[in-house]
Parts: sequence; C-alpha cells; structure tokens
Amino acid sequence: MKLLSYLPGATLSVSGAAFIALLAGCGGGSGGGGRDVAANAGKSLGCVAQHPGASVAELLACSGDLNGKIDAVMTPFMAANGITAATVAVAKDGVMLAERGYGHRDSARQVPLPADAMFITASIVKPVTAASIQTLARERKLALTDHVFCTGLNAPCWLAPELQPAAPDVRIGAITIAQLLEHQGGWDADISGDPMVSEYEIQQALGLSAPPQQDDIIRFVLRRPLDFAPGTKTAYANFGYLLLGQIIEKASGLGYVQYVQKNIMGPIGIPKTDFEGMRSLLVNRHPRGPDYITTVTAPSVFVPGATVLAFDGAVRIENWVAAGATVTTAKAMTLFAAHYRIPDGMPLAGAKNNGGFSGADPGVATVLRQLPSGISYTVMMNKLDENNPSGDASYQLQVLQRIETALKDAGL
Repeated sequence: MKLLSYLPGATLSVSGAAFIALLAGCGGGSGGGGRDVAANAGKSLGCVAQHPGASVAELLACSGDLNGKIDAVMTPFMAANGITAATVAVAKDGVMLAERGYGHRDSARQVPLPADAMFITASIVKPVTAASIQTLARERKLALTDHVFCTGLNAPCWLAPELQPAAPDVRIGAITIAQLLEHQGGWDADISGDPMVSEYEIQQALGLSAPPQQDDIIRFVLRRPLDFAPGTKTAYANFGYLLLGQIIEKASGLGYVQYVQKNIMGPIGIPKTDFEGMRSLLVNRHPRGPDYITTVTAPSVFVPGATVLAFDGAVRIENWVAAGATVTTAKAMTLFAAHYRIPDGMPLAGAKNNGGFSGADPGVATVLRQLPSGISYTVMMNKLDENNPSGDASYQLQVLQRIETALKDAGL
C-alpha cells in the first residue's frame, strides 16, 4: 500500500446537520475481552440519572450502567476488527461519566491498556488548533482577517517574505487566517498532493541531508501555484494547519504544545503530562501509548535508503503538531469538547452544539463528538481500516454509531 493513500490526517471533519446525515448510512487479533475491562477501566463514574436536569450528584450516583453499555459495544467491535487497544471517555456538561481502557498496550498482550493511555490524536486536534487561534483573536494578539504571508504591501501579516520564491503566485498574499481555519487557503490535496505525506519527496527535491523542517516544507509548497483562489473553495488541507501552528507560536511567543497546555487544556483541568507532541521515531514513542497496527510503509526521512512503518520516521512528525501530531488522553479531548465548539474552536460558554471531527493516520482511528444534549465523547483506537479509511465503512463511523446507541440506551 502507498503511504500517500493513508497518511492524510482526517477522514471526516463536519459538524451539525451534515455530520448527523452521515450517520444514517453507518451500518486477526482480538481487542480486550471482558476480563481486560476490569483491569483497564478508569475510575468507575457511573451513568447519568435518566431524567432531564440531573444534578452533578445524581449524575455520579447512578449505577455503572453506562460503563457496561460502552463495554458491551466496544469489546465485540474490537474483537471483530483486530483492534487491540482503545480508550473511550464520556462527559455530560463537563462532568466525566465514563473513562474506559480496552485491550493491551503491547503487541504481546501482556500489559493492560490504562484508561489514561496517551493516543495519537490524528486530526481531532485541529479543533484545538482552531480554539488556540480564536483565543489569540479574542486577546487581540491577532485578527482572523490578518494575512498569512507578508508581501510588503499587505500588513497585518505573519509569515516572512523570505519563505516565498522570487516569483510566487500573486494570490498568496491574499490568504487570511480565517481561510486557513476553513480549509479555503488555496490548496487541494487531490490536485497538488498533501505535503504531510510527501516529506521524502520534499527532502529529495530540496537536496536535504536531514528531514525537512517546517520552513523547508513551506518554501517547497510556495514554489507551486495555488490550486484555487483563496476563499473560493473548501478543500481539506493539513498544510493550512501547519501554517496556523506557526502563527500561534509567533503570536504567543510559545511553542504550540506549550501554548495549548497553558491556555486551552490547563484551564479545563488537564495536566501538561496529558497533552504532548508526538515523536517521530517509534523508539521514542510515549511510554503510555499503545502499539499501533499498520501495514503502511514508506522511505525514511531520517535514515537514507531505509523503508519504515509510516509512523516510524517516514515523516518528521513534529512539523505537523498543529495538524494532528499530538498525543493525549480520551478524557482530555472529551473535556475540551465540553468547553469548545467543534470544529471552529469558539468557547461554548454553556451553549450546546451538534458537531464532530474524526482522525485517521496509519494505525490510528479517532472520533471526537459533541451532542446537543451536552454529551461530549472521544474514542481512540490503535488501528485504521486501511481499505476504508473514510466513509460509512470506516471504523470511525462504525464505532460512533455504536457509542451513540449505547448512550441512548443509557438514557442520554
């Protein structure tokens, strides 16, 4: 299989009615069985009281009904699909109701996976990036109408003219931060490819002896014309979120992860140790992370001539931290979704939202969801269906449908 077919960061990034409309079409080894759940489960927090307006005390005083219903859908789903590690977290109005860990951290199936395992987020971190931009905008440290690339004639702007070629596409100067957020910056991976999965080609084209850095990727992309005029089309672009990450760092004076830890995750009670950047090489993976299951291989950008698993050096993954290359817990993402609207990152401030986002990388399938009832939840799995990385048959939409059935059965 080709790396280019499977590395793009997201397979689903829609909200509201469009997201719900997709649900109508939803239809190896084994994942942790019932005996694993007892060892792996986070603190049993029980189900919600099955009536509107339940108090926090009532929410937490229920039986373990919700936990049992989640177990009853996750265990057979994992077993049927060879998923050997997964976590699920559910909250209502910001109150945690369930934290579950399934399966094992290691491929030998000797170490039970804890409920607070650190999973690769893939693209469900993009709403976190959007929330960071929106926060900086509210603080007047940037404006969504600011231009991304400086030309000398388009202030306010953020990224230096030196990143541009001698004769750039003149439309580059018109790209705004808001357009990057909406995937309207002018890049269409179906036309010009996704630089997130093209680092080896970029390395060869630029004659680099080391993995490409962010500025190398930007210079390479800007040598080519845009695929469409900014603001005239929506086309999913990991590259736009790489650029947003740079803008966050310039506007805040902090690294991306440090900014998110301090300003987004920290204020909602998530410790720094539960939101970190992903590491490029498997030997350096997070010690609380699972083994990931994938068949996708590609040339290494670290070791000349070597072919590696997709998440073991095919990309300098630190370049893409704002687009999907973070590791975190299901609880952290669930609480994020209890406080910020998905996908645009605006504070909920007590409001409800019907939205969601999914992520897909080799060995990773993730779902982040908000329901108008005030429920938020996250599912993180250590395997992607590489034949169906998106759409109704994907693990993401299949597990989403099952979790929402369990929530309904539990009175949610």
